[in-house]
Amino acid sequence: KPMDFMQKKARVYSPGINIQAHNSMPDREDAAGPVCSATIDDAVRLIRRIAPDTKVETRYIDESDGYTLGAPVYCRYDIPGFNRSTKDGYAVKAEDTKGATPQNPVKLLYSGLIHNGHSAPKVLGEGSCMAIATGGALPDSSDAVVMHENALFRESFVEISCPVFPGDNVIREDEDAKTGEILFPEGWILRPQDIGVLAGFGICTVQVRAMPVIGILSTGPELVPADGRPAKGEVRETNSYLISALCRKLGAIPRRYGIAWEGTKDLSEMLCAGVMECDAMIISGGSAHDERDLTAEVISRHGSILLSGLSISPRKKMVIGEIEGKPIIGLPGHPASVYLLLLLVVSNLIQVMKGSVTHGLIKEKAIAGVDLKAHPDREYHIPVRIDKDKAFPLDRKAGLVSLLTHCDGIVHIPQGNRGIKKGEMLEVMDLTGVRSPFHLPLHEE
Repeated sequence: KPMDFMQKKARVYSPGINIQAHNSMPDREDAAGPVCSATIDDAVRLIRRIAPDTKVETRYIDESDGYTLGAPVYCRYDIPGFNRSTKDGYAVKAEDTKGATPQNPVKLLYSGLIHNGHSAPKVLGEGSCMAIATGGALPDSSDAVVMHENALFRESFVEISCPVFPGDNVIREDEDAKTGEILFPEGWILRPQDIGVLAGFGICTVQVRAMPVIGILSTGPELVPADGRPAKGEVRETNSYLISALCRKLGAIPRRYGIAWEGTKDLSEMLCAGVMECDAMIISGGSAHDERDLTAEVISRHGSILLSGLSISPRKKMVIGEIEGKPIIGLPGHPASVYLLLLLVVSNLIQVMKGSVTHGLIKEKAIAGVDLKAHPDREYHIPVRIDKDKAFPLDRKAGLVSLLTHCDGIVHIPQGNRGIKKGEMLEVMDLTGVRSPFHLPLHEE
């Protein structure tokens, strides 16, 4: 093999690490042994239960995009803090405009101009008005704004042709937010627009959950690095890159540990190193349906197996375990299966570790382009492509890396269902985006 490839085989891990093997505690929910045939919901509930918390840290808001709040953010004072105009026009007392019509306008004394960025120079007197621009601060005792199109300036007075009522064209001093009000709850994932709101409210630092560090391992003697040159019978390793990219998208920090080429000893040493340095570990390629199931063997040696296998079709082997209180996830080697399990199950681990409500995949409607057959004893998650509003299942031959590019979404057929007929309407879980976990309530009047 080329020299650069051989050099990449020299893995670096901390020497002298020895995580002692231990048995499951008798008072654990899994004391009777691991679940061997679970649904996706079973796996999600389990992974949410064992997800460890990450620490809370203080960050500046311009470094907090994508982080999850570790504590609620409260408004420190009324926002905007003064009554302000939402229109260009004239600040008035609403009572003074009563009865105004185009045929019989009300005349108000013109008392000057309010400049933006400055307080009104004086209290508004009876029967008078002041010119004001959008965003300007209303003078004391005024309670409404007459728009320009309903007023006519006449040197020393202004003719008002339409009455206004208290609060018209005005933002109250506490209408944006009140002192002590929760702006964002704990668990809220900060977005760019939220950063702008925080800055506008004078909040420059926030308490957030540290992004979890996810260690990533790949196994298999047939694997070579992505920049290597595979010999006959070898394939490039892709899953660690796929897992890393999705971890970053979900708000975690990926740390790749390379490829375990030499079986259980190799995997054991690298896994131990990762457990000492990361919050959770993901292993791809070591979970199989036969004697090649290295992941379960190594996890059992150092910790405990909580789940082994999913009762879904196409059949998938997934292992969930713990070592020193840290979740260890074993995934199959098929990139499409890895991607599916990452989205449906492992995404929950990252979100819970961050302390946020788990995002749900956005669903869209499509028409079945062909019959999608199913056995009632199993649940199905079928990768599909969308062509002119029709969903077609993808060829799931093992090793087809290009399947990921053509996959537009996943069709879920629940257990007990015999399938979907051609032409029927179905829901497709969109893999290109996720739905916001929850929404803040709108400000009530």
